[in-house]
Amino acid sequence: MGKRLRWIAGFWVYSWPGVALAEAAPAEAASIGSVLKSVDDWFGANVVGPIAQVLFFDLIFWDNGAENDLQLPFIVFWLIAGAVFFTLRFGFINIRAFRHAWVVTTGHYDDPDDPGEVTHFQALSSALSATVGLGNIAGVAVAVAVGGPGAIFWMIVAGFLGMSSKFTECTLGQMYREVGTDGHILGGPMRYLGEGLAQLGLPRLGRFLAILFALMCIGGSFGGGNMFQANQSYAQVADVLPFFAGGWGALAYGLILAFLVGV
Repeated sequence: MGKRLRWIAGFWVYSWPGVALAEAAPAEAASIGSVLKSVDDWFGANVVGPIAQVLFFDLIFWDNGAENDLQLPFIVFWLIAGAVFFTLRFGFINIRAFRHAWVVTTGHYDDPDDPGEVTHFQALSSALSATVGLGNIAGVAVAVAVGGPGAIFWMIVAGFLGMSSKFTECTLGQMYREVGTDGHILGGPMRYLGEGLAQLGLPRLGRFLAILFALMCIGGSFGGGNMFQANQSYAQVADVLPFFAGGWGALAYGLILAFLVGV
């Protein structure tokens, strides 16, 4: 009897809200859809569009024909140029220091009495948790689907050169970090951009880039760090639990997810 009641209750919970929402879904979906479209259009015209025109400006000035859609965005050229420069400037540090990095990560130099908040392995894990994911998993699948198997080779080359860029970023972060009065460590690009360029006689440029980087991080955390994951998880949940499908169901799922993440 108890099992039958559970089945009836489960059927009611999973089916009735879906039916109720299905009856009101067209009007609700149209209303919420218009609001979302207005917000999307505003951000596209006033935020994303101007930034994309600068970062993804095509550096190829000649007509390469309709059959060969060849493009070289400015941001791609800038990242490759910087990575190549750092690799040559530091004498292929991505190869020379690879063994040393492995020894440090495995805890060979760890001492429980050393000052600090995290171990070498914990620092690596924190860095990987913010790196592996949207770009390294979803991005790889998209690259292979769009560019074919040859994209794998160029991603390996980009990763190899990117190791030098990462080494430079981490080194600058260590050079310009500060320990606060409460013991917390303050560092990152916001500090070494401002202080490093100030030492070169460009304090205003450094302050501007530091603020710009912080704002970009906030935007990236909303977009690549939250919205994409929330959208994909909602699609999976709505496919299994029909009562989440529809306009208000999506809003309810977003509120629940935000609450759980905040807790």
